[in-house]
Amino acid sequence: MNVVRRISHIALKEFLELWRHAGIVAFVLAIPMIEVIVLGYATSGDIQNLPAAVYDADRTAASRRLIKTIEEDRGFQVTHLADDLAQAERMLEQNQISAFFVIPPGFEQTLLDGRDTAAVAVVIDGSNTAVANYTAIYADEVGGHFAVQNLGGPNLHPQKQTILPIQTETRIWYNQTLRRENFYVPALLGTMLSLVILAITAISIVRERERGTLEQLMVSPTRPAELIAGKLAPIVFIAYFELGMMLVIVLRLFDIPIKGSLALYVALMSVYMLAEMGIGILISTVSRNQAQALPSIFLLVTVYGILAGFMTPVETMPAVAQWLSNLIPLKYFINITRELFAKGAGLESLIPQLIPLIVMSAILFTASILLLRRRLI
Repeated sequence: MNVVRRISHIALKEFLELWRHAGIVAFVLAIPMIEVIVLGYATSGDIQNLPAAVYDADRTAASRRLIKTIEEDRGFQVTHLADDLAQAERMLEQNQISAFFVIPPGFEQTLLDGRDTAAVAVVIDGSNTAVANYTAIYADEVGGHFAVQNLGGPNLHPQKQTILPIQTETRIWYNQTLRRENFYVPALLGTMLSLVILAITAISIVRERERGTLEQLMVSPTRPAELIAGKLAPIVFIAYFELGMMLVIVLRLFDIPIKGSLALYVALMSVYMLAEMGIGILISTVSRNQAQALPSIFLLVTVYGILAGFMTPVETMPAVAQWLSNLIPLKYFINITRELFAKGAGLESLIPQLIPLIVMSAILFTASILLLRRRLI
């Protein structure tokens, strides 16, 4: 009985201690529930209405019926009718579309002759493996739907149709083997960097408050700008060191090549780093201790990764989740990473991702510095 009494006393003491920190405990308990809601909601969408282009080199009634079939398919939304093949290729390279169809010359005549199958090429962006797999399935569906709708129609000769009149020939660009690692592993770079930068930035400032040295720094001859620069300089060094180590793992262990400029990637990371350091400083200004800061950071990084498209393509998410993803810097950095790795994109191609990232980084970093200066002055 003495053993039970001693254990019960210790347990009661621990419960009272947890009660004194009820706010932190409640926050920690809420993290899994929030993550379940966000993850479940963000992954509930279907991969449909993928933007597609069509290059019609035949320009006949049969080719127009095929374009209509593509438009009516649940998987595609024809956003462009390309004037030539080069235009369709540029749109795929610039992420304006997920795939494009090429209807060859003589398409209608082949259908009318009925002696051979009319081949239609479908070129798919393979840099996003999740979307590419669905795109290939939808492309096959288009051929089947067109055959059902037109086999024996007024413009075809049913007595000559001994085979399906149309066949889609799928071609994958940028990730021909559709390796999942080529899609997920590069995105891990930005996600893990966000965790490192947020944690070190927030904790380095919160630690000063816990030790009571923040007040000493406030009355020291050190200017706020000098203090902030001194605090952030080691974080920049650690972040780049971490990036270097992760790049070695990605390139060597997982054998994922980077087709773009590594120097450009390292330079663009500095823009992303400003945004993450800004968020880390904001977290530090509202956290009283590390016990409050760390759960906030892990929750934020998890939500970040989900809404930024690390696990699930953003275009498959519900409309609200897609809108929220536009407010997350990690989304743009993940897109930059994937573009550089898979497509070898240059600075000009990355401008659509870089501009919002620069704007968000400037706003977050400036706001956090001003808020921190007010706390130090």
